[in-house]
Amino acid sequence: MITAELEGLLAPLERFESIRRRVARLGDRLADLSYANPYEGVRRAARGALRDALDDERMLDLQYAPYGGQTLARRAAADALLESHELPFDFRDVVLTPGAMSALVVALRTSGEPGDEVVIPVPCWLDYPLYARSLGLVPRLVPLAPDFGLDLDAIAETIGPRTCALLLSHPANPTGRCYGPEELHGLGQVLERAQSAHGCSLTLIADETHRDFTERGTYRTLAAYTARVVIVYSFGKYHFMQGQRLGYAATSPQHPERREAADEMVRWTRIAGIATPTALMQRVLTRLLALRHDLGWIESSRSWLLDGLRSAGYSVTEPDATLFAYVQTPTRYEDDFAFAERLASLGVLVLPAPVFHHRGHFRLSLTASEEMMVRATAVLGEAAAA
Repeated sequence: MITAELEGLLAPLERFESIRRRVARLGDRLADLSYANPYEGVRRAARGALRDALDDERMLDLQYAPYGGQTLARRAAADALLESHELPFDFRDVVLTPGAMSALVVALRTSGEPGDEVVIPVPCWLDYPLYARSLGLVPRLVPLAPDFGLDLDAIAETIGPRTCALLLSHPANPTGRCYGPEELHGLGQVLERAQSAHGCSLTLIADETHRDFTERGTYRTLAAYTARVVIVYSFGKYHFMQGQRLGYAATSPQHPERREAADEMVRWTRIAGIATPTALMQRVLTRLLALRHDLGWIESSRSWLLDGLRSAGYSVTEPDATLFAYVQTPTRYEDDFAFAERLASLGVLVLPAPVFHHRGHFRLSLTASEEMMVRATAVLGEAAAA
């Protein structure tokens, strides 16, 4: 049975879904800037990787996989992490899941037990508090700094003896911020001091779903700054095939209970009924790791959109990464949903801040088609001037 508290967490998400269903009838006339769905299409190379994996027939190649995933696929993911994160991952550290959502669930479930607390800086991705509460954990929401950087003092004050995890996306969704080395170093120090002061074992769950949308060679993983880390990742974002559900939860090689944590996550994939990605997606994983896409269009799309919004009078958080822009709602609107409803009536779909456990803003995706972006920018300008 869904509890009243879960109902409350679901309410903003379901309110937005009711708006989305209502305007879906507009079809091609709708400029959908809500989720990061690639309206220009999945990259041809990614489609080719799927075809090649399907055509490469082997005995039992589409049958059940062991919990945690096929060893060859896990090893390929671990080797890629070793190269990108410069930490000695091996295949046993990587637990394959049907996307990042499942990875978040097993990471949270392994980090604590019912009644323990999870610190979540907000605004955050939609379902972080929902997952925590559904597992019997207590979400403790702590605001980010006014510039959407990490408020290290507020995080330190929120951590207590029952804190089992801090859940953070880096780069951040919805703000688009990529935290700098000083912030990450400071966060690592906060977590180490808190564990010593409170006697708690605190796992940093690092949601790295959007790490590929940073300037190549500049990304710094949270696992470089503290030891007890579980990394969550989704292949769907970079390859624009989110609906194929391929991801993992990876225990840092520096985690003090490295083997125990990874083995427990494997067991939770069975207990929770999460299982593994499909056999086909595990087969395609190594091929996806070999692909590199030209993402220059994201920077140009971001610059074009932000220039248009600023010209129209909007205040925009400067995004360093991700596929999103986070924008202040015009003050004349009584709330963010009222503004989102107004835009929807004009054929533009955006995500209002309450779905991110925040207020006064809305999020735009950069993955709409060029024609959608042009129409949406004109409508946003009209809405700001109305």
